[in-house]
Amino acid sequence: MPSLQSIQKRIKSVKAVNKITSAMELVAATKMRRAQEAAINSRPYAFTAFEMLANTVQALKNKDIDLSGIPLLQKPKISVRAILLATSDKGLAGTFNSAIFKKYEQFASQILKNKEAGLVFITVGEKAKDYAKRRGLVIARSFTRHGDIASPMETEELGEFLIEGFASGRWGALTSFSTNFASALKQEAIQRELLPIDFKNIRKGVDDIIPKTGKYSGLRASIETSRPEKPIEYIVEPSPEKALGKLAPTLFKMQIYHIILESNASEHSARRLAMKNASDNAKDLTDELSTVYNRARQEQITKELLEITGGARALQS
Repeated sequence: MPSLQSIQKRIKSVKAVNKITSAMELVAATKMRRAQEAAINSRPYAFTAFEMLANTVQALKNKDIDLSGIPLLQKPKISVRAILLATSDKGLAGTFNSAIFKKYEQFASQILKNKEAGLVFITVGEKAKDYAKRRGLVIARSFTRHGDIASPMETEELGEFLIEGFASGRWGALTSFSTNFASALKQEAIQRELLPIDFKNIRKGVDDIIPKTGKYSGLRASIETSRPEKPIEYIVEPSPEKALGKLAPTLFKMQIYHIILESNASEHSARRLAMKNASDNAKDLTDELSTVYNRARQEQITKELLEITGGARALQS
């Protein structure tokens, strides 16, 4: 059995770790509430904006209107596919980052199997950057420090870079891998096809971010019932090309912003849960070590008493 001194040192170390993880849990909980509020409050606008874009694109295509002047709606031959990986800057967030990488690797295995286009990566967060570097992946650009409460202005540069790369032909498609905030205990790694802008992909993106439970879960039923059975007749002024030319980039940037908000809320929720589990484990380990220490101390006292009693009997005889 270990000595009493070594057990005491272990108890002291575990208690110190418990203090750190408890403090990190409180910090993560505070950030989680703010990030969760920002993500959830943005959902009604995101739902409406994406639905409007999907309906407009579909309606104008059904009317055979020429939209060739809008780069984000074109479907070029895919020679290079851009991958957007949205992760955290810091670790200690449980399986938050590994779930995103696992989702991407499942997708990449299909790309290699089908011998599709080459891949170029745009990383958001230090963890995605490190992941891509370790595997020798081609990084077009890395973005960091979006991990707390991002504003639309802070994600503007990321949105502009993605649009410019697609419009200039550097990549013919854009696929994102990020995490959707479901609840404080559940975050889902999801894949989105962002570019070119397509009616079905937008609808799928809307369905992915609608929560199945919670504050805005009722939006799923309301959106499904409000979706028109027949194409909507739009009157667009001054022209469909000019209107969509302004609308598509703006709503695409909104989509990127929403992805970052969902990722932030998921990150802080995952870190709070990871730190809570670490604190609980530290408390359990402290209790176990205290029991071992008390048992070892009792054994030592019993041994000393037996030695004293044996010595006293020897003297009496």
